[in-house]
Amino acid sequence: MECDILQEQIAYYRARAVEYDRSIDAASEIEGAFAKAHRLLKERIACEHILELACGTGIWTQTLLTIGEQITALDVAPEMLELARQKTGDERVHYLLTDLFAWEPEREYDLVFFANWLSHVPPHAFEAFLHRVARAVRRGGSVVIVDQDAPTLEDQQIIQDGEEGRVYARRSLITSGETFTIVKAFYDVPHIEATFSALGFTTSVQRLDECFFYFELWRH
Repeated sequence: MECDILQEQIAYYRARAVEYDRSIDAASEIEGAFAKAHRLLKERIACEHILELACGTGIWTQTLLTIGEQITALDVAPEMLELARQKTGDERVHYLLTDLFAWEPEREYDLVFFANWLSHVPPHAFEAFLHRVARAVRRGGSVVIVDQDAPTLEDQQIIQDGEEGRVYARRSLITSGETFTIVKAFYDVPHIEATFSALGFTTSVQRLDECFFYFELWRH
C-alpha cells in the first residue's frame, strides 16, 4: 500500500503542476509564513553550491538564486521541472529529474534546501532520508528546511493508520476536482532536531506561524 500511495503522490504533483502556483497564491493562511521564510533565506550569507530538493515550479529556486552561484534542483515531476526552467531562465540552475526516495547524493554542497517536502516523507523513510541529506552537506555547510509540524485548514481530512504509524491526506485538483491521497506527516520539531544532532549538526528553529517552521542546521 505504501508504494501505491507514493506513486499516487507523484501523480498528484505531476497533475497539479499547471495550477500549483495559483493554488499557493490562493492559500492566504500560509502567505505570511512563506514571505517570512523567503526573507530569511535572502538574509543568508551567499554561498557557491546549493542543492534544492523537491524544487517544484521554482518558487524557492528564484530566491536561492539571490544567494547561490550554482544550484542543482531536483524533482520527480517533469512538468514541475519544465515550469521551473521557464520561470527562472537562468543557466546557473541545473535541473534533474529525480525520485528522492531513490536519490543518493553524489557530492557535497554548501547548502541543502527543501520546502514543503519533509511532510511528504513517510515515517518509515524519515531517518534514511535525513541521513542522505546529511551526506550531501560539506563540513561547515548547512541545511535549511521550511515545512509544517501542524495541520492547516486544508489538512483537516487526515487518514491515519495507527498500527503502522502512516499518515495520509486527501488532495483535490482545482481544475478537475480529481482527488488523490498523498503522504502528509507532521514531524515534531524536536525529533527532527535530535536526528540531525546525532549526525553532527547544530540547529536553530524559527516559527513562521502556528503551523510552519524555518529550520536551519550547520554541519560541524
